[in-house]
Amino acid sequence: MRTSRASPNQARLWREPGFADAELLSASYRTHRFPRHAHDAFAIGVIERGAQAFLDGRGRRAIMPAGRLCVINPGQLHEGRPAGEDGWDYRMAYIPSGALLELLRRADEGFRGELHFPELVIDDAPTLRLFLEAHRCSESSDASRLEKTSRLNAAVFQLIGRHASLAPMTPPAAALPGAVKRARDYLDAYLAENPTLDTLAEAAGMSPYHLLREFRKAIGVAPHAWLVQRRVERARHLLLRGVPLRQVAIEVGYCDQGHLSREFRRFFGVPPGLARR
Repeated sequence: MRTSRASPNQARLWREPGFADAELLSASYRTHRFPRHAHDAFAIGVIERGAQAFLDGRGRRAIMPAGRLCVINPGQLHEGRPAGEDGWDYRMAYIPSGALLELLRRADEGFRGELHFPELVIDDAPTLRLFLEAHRCSESSDASRLEKTSRLNAAVFQLIGRHASLAPMTPPAAALPGAVKRARDYLDAYLAENPTLDTLAEAAGMSPYHLLREFRKAIGVAPHAWLVQRRVERARHLLLRGVPLRQVAIEVGYCDQGHLSREFRRFFGVPPGLARR
């Protein structure tokens, strides 16, 4: 775990493998603006100071003020920026959806549904305190693994119990269009490659023009933007597992570390060297 210095944007990134392989972030952003993106995990956080202006994929605006919880569902497009001149400080936990659902199934053997948080900003002081204490405990070198995972478990399950919607599995009709899914799966499978639009369209089984239109309609961003996001997310996962930066750059499709560093800063506000075990 490392922190940046001499920068208006500072952050710490670390893993908590004992609890659903979560990745945790403690950050102070003054000037950073996040591009439009989505996570493949539940992003749960607390604004400690200041406020963040939030824009979701449908163009809806919200302010996440200090003293509030925020929850972003997997796949929910969003972008963020400072809501004022002083920026904001916050703590986030990124919990893979599959791992969190598995914890739910272990806690309730009869659960076979889906998890969704209908509210982006949540006013719940007791749960906020529980989450904040758990997050700070995870960052502490003095706390035992048992205490860290126990606190995170208690905080996240209280949040789910009070604010989540547990619904039956979504019917297949709600899935992505077949051509878009094929294009997305192709990019995922060949993350380190540099595909052309024609190659991607061939894999999807439709014309380049129609693929661009349908992909943006279904996913919310163009294929190239989605590819960059997935590369940076993958880079973060690898770095937090101790893979050297040079190797990570190659594995996610960048010819040099500098290119990866620029994209990493754009999404996280800090250099990739800060993402360490």
